[in-house]
Amino acid sequence: MKKLLILLAAAALSAGTATAQTANPTPRSANGRPEPATPEQLADRLTQQLTLSADQRKQIVILEQARRLEMQTRRGQMQSGGDRTAMRQTMQTARDKYDTQLKSILTADQYSQYTQLREERADNRGSRKMKMKTKG
Repeated sequence: MKKLLILLAAAALSAGTATAQTANPTPRSANGRPEPATPEQLADRLTQQLTLSADQRKQIVILEQARRLEMQTRRGQMQSGGDRTAMRQTMQTARDKYDTQLKSILTADQYSQYTQLREERADNRGSRKMKMKTKG
């Protein structure tokens, strides 16, 4: 009887471990960070959160693709020895431009909701960083 209970317990533990190992983890890039969402995934998330129209979704995909291309170009400039202070300023200008374009796509209520969601994400990132600092 004891052997049967031990065997069942071992089987249950190994089944749980095997299941945990086969879960689909978040795809990671070479530096260990999660892969960023594609423009389409971002538009899908915003469509769900802000109830966007099909036209708004298309415009956001196009806007996000253009933003990523511009950021990639700027990162290349930075890696080739650009001035960090000037680069920070141009990145801030690019973010402001993105926000202005996004504001023209979204309704006032949607943009208000978007800024609120963005602030919540920033707060969550800050609290995660604090947890990591206290652990290490």
